[in-house]
Amino acid sequence: MIILTGIVDAKTIERCSGSRSRNLLLLLLLLAFALRLFRLAGPLLSWDEGWSIGLATLGWGEIARITALDVHPPLYYFVLKLWLALGSHEAWVRLFSVLVGVATVPLAYATARLWSRTAGAAEREECLGIVAAAVVAISPFLVYYSQVARMFSLCVALTLLATYCLLKAIAGQHRSWFWYAAFVVSAAAALWTFYYTAFAIAALLLYVLVIRPRRWPAVLVSALAIGALYLPWLVYAVPPMLQRIGTRTGFALHAVDVFRFLADGFFGLVFAYGAGWPTVILILALFAIAAVWSWIRKESLRLLLLPVGAILFTLIAVSVGARAHMFAARYVIPASPFLALLIAWAIVVLWQRSHLLGLVSLLLVVLSIWPTMAGYVYEKSYEVSGAFDPRADYRFLQERVAADDIIFYNVLSLAGHYERQRTPSDPGWSYVLRWDPVIEPLEPALRARIQPAASQHRRLWFVLYKGTVAANLALKEWLDLNLYPASGEWREDTLYLQYFSPRSDLSRTEPGLVFAPGIELQEIEFCAQSAADDRVTVSLTWRSEGSIERSYKVFVHLYTADGRLVAQHDAVPQNELRPTWSWEPGEQIVDHHGLWVPPGIAEPLHLVVGLYDPETNTRLALADGSDAAELGTVEITAAAAQS
Repeated sequence: MIILTGIVDAKTIERCSGSRSRNLLLLLLLLAFALRLFRLAGPLLSWDEGWSIGLATLGWGEIARITALDVHPPLYYFVLKLWLALGSHEAWVRLFSVLVGVATVPLAYATARLWSRTAGAAEREECLGIVAAAVVAISPFLVYYSQVARMFSLCVALTLLATYCLLKAIAGQHRSWFWYAAFVVSAAAALWTFYYTAFAIAALLLYVLVIRPRRWPAVLVSALAIGALYLPWLVYAVPPMLQRIGTRTGFALHAVDVFRFLADGFFGLVFAYGAGWPTVILILALFAIAAVWSWIRKESLRLLLLPVGAILFTLIAVSVGARAHMFAARYVIPASPFLALLIAWAIVVLWQRSHLLGLVSLLLVVLSIWPTMAGYVYEKSYEVSGAFDPRADYRFLQERVAADDIIFYNVLSLAGHYERQRTPSDPGWSYVLRWDPVIEPLEPALRARIQPAASQHRRLWFVLYKGTVAANLALKEWLDLNLYPASGEWREDTLYLQYFSPRSDLSRTEPGLVFAPGIELQEIEFCAQSAADDRVTVSLTWRSEGSIERSYKVFVHLYTADGRLVAQHDAVPQNELRPTWSWEPGEQIVDHHGLWVPPGIAEPLHLVVGLYDPETNTRLALADGSDAAELGTVEITAAAAQS
């Protein structure tokens, strides 16, 4: 606040040019950098930041494929992939956003000056540039997202750069072709970063057509060139995006919803969280007073077409898009630099009316955002829904997995947090996306990743956020029917499943045993030879002779010769998919079980199978009165065989 107050003393605001402007801009850069570095590594990486890391860790083609299914284009993830090659500490992951966020300060300064000059208000361009840079430096919205490893900071910088380049192109004839080309590239890059930047760019083009109508051929060519650069991505990404929207609710929206989203969107744009509606009202009052004063003085207000148009276009687009996806304040961030231009314009207009009025308006803006800056911005509570510890999955898995295992995630957010903590001795990971924001088709994922992994790894772990809810269920069904379930455990809202890959060296017998009440074990396949620290896979084929009223569990045990239990797997048939009460008379149920032979075992193990009532722990009896059946012997060698 002291720095900002010093910026606006009377002599400074009237003579802010040359070296004085450079010194002020340097101070603002240092302030912006300090605000964005403060507590940078404090909050744990959020759920969405985990998604950024997980996605950026994949190959270039996979990044493009997955973002085509997502709600964000791929450019930020491409850049982040290169950035992560240099480190993965919390502060480093976020530092790219910090640097880009700091770069918006001089961009705001230069853009505001051009905006003022091209609108015929050259007398205030230097002052407007300094104040715009100051507003951008302390904006809670921009500080917040300059500390988050997401695309929003880059989106703002590219949108501002595109605005500067186009205003520069129409400001004069010198090298205008270069600035039109720079506008095309920067605008296309903004679109490749964030979809909603399209509406800010559209407002910019419309503004230029209004104030420089004779430039319409150059503007049209530039727009077509942007479209040409963006068209390949649209062709690639729009079909899956429309398919995803079709599975939801489409774009239909009631007027009441639009107005509600517009109000929420402007509240989010002001980023008044922690400060409340008084801050929003203050900002609107500043605009109104400055506009009325300019109108009284018969000043042209056409320069307001740019920021007002960009804000309105973006708010309306986000409000309509909320029906197809969701509403989030961060989606209006392409309009944030234009809000900064409006605030700066209002302060400068009021300053020209009265130095005291201008100073008071600036101090009121600073004081109104202080509650947000002092708490909400640095707590980052908006980025985490409920209690979330990004290190919990790694700690859980680290105690259980081996280096030659592989871990599959159903959402890249958890995969990204694992990747950031993974050491060279930890197993690698893959994914099959079955949870928002991306649900990919299951069959291609099985062919491309799960089936090849099952032929290369003995143990596969699946980390299923939300367990078997929604699209996760189809994945678990395939795993239970095609791999060999070994364990399952819930931690908070995540289900951890362990599966063993199939083995080819199987022995098959037909025991024909019948457990009361009429459950026949028709066939068993198991590997009769394994190794210490390796898997034993067992496939049981059951048939019911009649209706079964209760749900029984199957147990598959391995015992040493002296009766010591060394491995077991107990589960409802088909790993909870087909409880015995659901069996039809005469129906065959193929039931897979996986057991792990501990290290140090060097003797044959006896395979024992049976069923029991989980409510009473009472085993079902066979015709001879026994409560289990020994169905074979597994020979154990000392070294693990990678079969």
